[in-house]
Amino acid sequence: MLRVLKILEMAWLLIGVFSMIMGAYLFNLHGWDESKWFFIGALIAGVFFAFRRKQRLKFEQSEKEQKNGGN
Repeated sequence: MLRVLKILEMAWLLIGVFSMIMGAYLFNLHGWDESKWFFIGALIAGVFFAFRRKQRLKFEQSEKEQKNGGN
């Protein structure tokens, strides 16, 4: 489960970075109207990245507590 959470976390990070790069590229070519959707996508990806990171850290903490409580 931890592996899946890490993969999802990195996927959202990559989507966010890609969206920022594409947004900057399109902003330089066409201005705000063409690029705003990529910036909005990057913002959404950032929110999902933060959510997944928080979820993974909570999961890691609960696993540590389970291991310590089981000994």
